[in-house]
Amino acid sequence: MFEKIVVFFMTGTGNSYQVAAWFVEEAAALGVETQVQQIKVTKLSIEPNRRTLCVFTFPTHGFTAPWLLLKQILYLPRGKGTVAVVLPSRAGTRIKGISLPGMEGTAGYLTACLLFLKGYRVKGVIGVDMPSNWTAVHWGLSKENKEFIISAAEPKVRHFAKVILNGQVYFHGIAPLMLGLWLAPISVMYLILAQLILSKLFFASDKCIGCQQCANLCPKQAIVMVGSKRKRPYWTYSCDSCMACMNYCPYEAVEVSPIIGIMFYFIGTIPISTYILSHFVTLPLSWLPINWDGIIQYIYILISVFLAYLLLHTALGWRFFCIIFSKLTHTRYFRRYHAPNVSVKNLNQPSEYHR
Repeated sequence: MFEKIVVFFMTGTGNSYQVAAWFVEEAAALGVETQVQQIKVTKLSIEPNRRTLCVFTFPTHGFTAPWLLLKQILYLPRGKGTVAVVLPSRAGTRIKGISLPGMEGTAGYLTACLLFLKGYRVKGVIGVDMPSNWTAVHWGLSKENKEFIISAAEPKVRHFAKVILNGQVYFHGIAPLMLGLWLAPISVMYLILAQLILSKLFFASDKCIGCQQCANLCPKQAIVMVGSKRKRPYWTYSCDSCMACMNYCPYEAVEVSPIIGIMFYFIGTIPISTYILSHFVTLPLSWLPINWDGIIQYIYILISVFLAYLLLHTALGWRFFCIIFSKLTHTRYFRRYHAPNVSVKNLNQPSEYHR
């Protein structure tokens, strides 16, 4: 049915890459030409054709699709009837032998709606449980639990691929969608504010040697190396918190500190913004039906956190402060996670073609 398949994957720790690989293997078994592209900051390459199938697989962020993916879809050319399917991965976990599914929320169907509006024929949506990779919050899963979750995900993805490749439709995940719509305010807050603050919780510990792997691996190019004598990674507001830097660092030097979070909370709620707001009502624009209080508070938080992080990053350049922060972070004692058999080379390699 299809002459060509283009698989777009966005990944931080290899989960979506693995999902893409399973789909590619099913397509290759049918002898279909398959192209694989990683979703990064550069625009995606595609020639719309009714005989082409586009596959989108990506992680769920805040019960919805990541900003980077949504932005790239908006930049896509008109679909002209090109078929598309969507496979968001979600944070599955397993505790004491009990499997707990992840929740993709609006991730799959929001992406599908955008593709439809761009002129693509969406033929399938399905959420895929992969091992949770949010090691900023919890331990990386054990080898046994990782293997169990992945072994359950593989046949699900392969079955979905076979159905789609046979020209049929496959839609799943209406219940998570309904829950995702109910949780939409959380998703919006995550995309607008929480994501930005989370990006400023990362720092390089005393283990960092400045190898730059985190910066090279970042799909959004959100990490820059700064410093004169010894360069250290600096996380910008472009960070999507995909966890690639933390989980693929060969020295486990990327950490998240709750102390930084507490500091940001204090700085972000200092009464300076309250003073500004109390005088803002005298401005001639105050009669407009806009929540100026919220806008000013938002701007203040972003600026204050930016300046605080800049100061913190400078302090971490001094070994004494770096050691203190490194010892006090909880993630220093956490097991890291990335998809088994998915290496840095897999994520950095250019587009591949399979026959």
